[in-house]
Amino acid sequence: MVFGYAFIDLDDDQKRARRALLDFYPIVAELSALVVLALFQTSFAISWFVGKALHQGRPKSPSFDKPSPGQSSWPRRARRFTEGLRWSLRKPVVNNWGTRGEWVVAAVWTAWLLYLCVVKTGDDYLHLTKRFGIIGASQLPLLYLLAMRSPYSPMQLLTRMSHEELKASHHILGRIIFALFSLHTAFYLNFFVQSGFLAKRIRDRDVIFGLVSIALFSVLSTTALGLLRRWNYRVFYISHIALANVLVVPLFVHVTHIRPYVYQVVGVNAVHLVLRALSRRKYRGTLKPIAGTNLIQVRIPLSTGNTALNWKPGQHVYLSRPSSKSSSRAVWAELGAWCQTNPFTVASIPGRHRELMLVARTMNGNTKHLASLARTLSADGPDEATEIELCLEGPYGASTRLPNLLRFDKILFVAGGVGATFIMPIYRTVVEANDFKLPGSPKVRFIWAVRKLAETRWALSGLRPSHGEDEGAVDRANIEVYVTGTQGPDLQVNGVTVDGDIEMAENEQLLSTEEQTENPHKGLVVHNGRPKLGSIVDEAFAHTSRVAVIVCGPKTMSEQLSLAVQKWVRQGHNVYWHDETFAW
Repeated sequence: MVFGYAFIDLDDDQKRARRALLDFYPIVAELSALVVLALFQTSFAISWFVGKALHQGRPKSPSFDKPSPGQSSWPRRARRFTEGLRWSLRKPVVNNWGTRGEWVVAAVWTAWLLYLCVVKTGDDYLHLTKRFGIIGASQLPLLYLLAMRSPYSPMQLLTRMSHEELKASHHILGRIIFALFSLHTAFYLNFFVQSGFLAKRIRDRDVIFGLVSIALFSVLSTTALGLLRRWNYRVFYISHIALANVLVVPLFVHVTHIRPYVYQVVGVNAVHLVLRALSRRKYRGTLKPIAGTNLIQVRIPLSTGNTALNWKPGQHVYLSRPSSKSSSRAVWAELGAWCQTNPFTVASIPGRHRELMLVARTMNGNTKHLASLARTLSADGPDEATEIELCLEGPYGASTRLPNLLRFDKILFVAGGVGATFIMPIYRTVVEANDFKLPGSPKVRFIWAVRKLAETRWALSGLRPSHGEDEGAVDRANIEVYVTGTQGPDLQVNGVTVDGDIEMAENEQLLSTEEQTENPHKGLVVHNGRPKLGSIVDEAFAHTSRVAVIVCGPKTMSEQLSLAVQKWVRQGHNVYWHDETFAW
């Protein structure tokens, strides 16, 4: 007896009955995801209905802090409750250990799958053991669907969440599956030891491939840990992709009963590869360092008819590792470059500027290669711009689902460092579409924290109006730049700056902070020190209740801003919050 279960000898009828249950409950586990998706659609419908009721019951006076009469009081209370709950679930339980919402989702889904693992198993130990394995296998197609990066992913379309937003669910489900597989393996090994079959069964094919599968899953889960991802993202990414594809082979050979789920995984992977291949395009553009910073800039001109002209502000692409050689690379080199990609936000408005502009801070890995290549291409002089072939995959991102920001009373944009690559095109679009002279037009404020003022250089060209635009469009709402770093060039040790970045510019190219502050760009208002986010948020919510807050920057900045905004959410203000992040 083990936890009330025993090793039972079954006759043929009992084995058939057990097999029927082993086939039925994994289907229930797999189809349970449809219930979750149905809840998403229900929440969207309720949200639309409440928003409609609030809009109809909105008072005509300028003050939106007044309570609404009659029928709009219950939608207001409903929105206040749901918004308060949503913000509460966003809070982290422990730093780098997920949010409350993620823990709640993980606990509920784990409890449900554990129930399906034990229901109607009686006291049959082998039934329980087999159930853990096949219930875990039933979740594999969903795991791979959550990892699908294409904007045509069913999970993204049905949840209205981007690939970056679905990553947390992918991580949670991966850990749950690994736990189920680990219990399945441990229970079987215990059975072999207790029955005296270990020496014999360990040489059988199904056991060998089962152990290989759990070993691969262990490596897959270990390399996905946040500590290792932050240590070397490239090791994580390549190993994760490779092992995720290799894993299906030992699972397929292990036992025939899980093959339907393996077939589904193969199908999802095939569709994913096709969609990714269809979203890849080759362009010719320039790559150069931004003087005085450790930033690199990619500029790709767009010709008439190029599909990239229709991309939306704030979307991002994945840039494959480019080569300075103009000749075509071998197939294996192309595949290698495909695995060596990094996300870059499109910092321009393609349809208006007729170019793609990407900006990135140089770190280790692919961006370090880009920095080296940029220095090589710029060796002939700072004004030289040599075109090279660049491969982009995309566009991706949740910015296509942003609401009409002009419907809010105030719009607060907050960016940290290169996070402005996401904010800047959205900000420009809002400012150019907003007539500040009309009464009731939204007030727009853009806060940008940078280490050095030189880091704003890439945006200066973006501030210039494109052909046919109002030259005063941007100047109607100045960008407040907060310079938080030290003056002069960053300290270097063996070519690496003290904060871990790679310095991109020679000392003679640098301008001091004082010199830059004396001659700021017309569209910039420069401050020294860190922005006081609490005071900035309080000013944004003064005398109004409809505020949109868009942030993209370091995690600490987003968390600080979130805490400041949450205070106003609890008071019943209508807040739209969007936090853009690419962190794994």
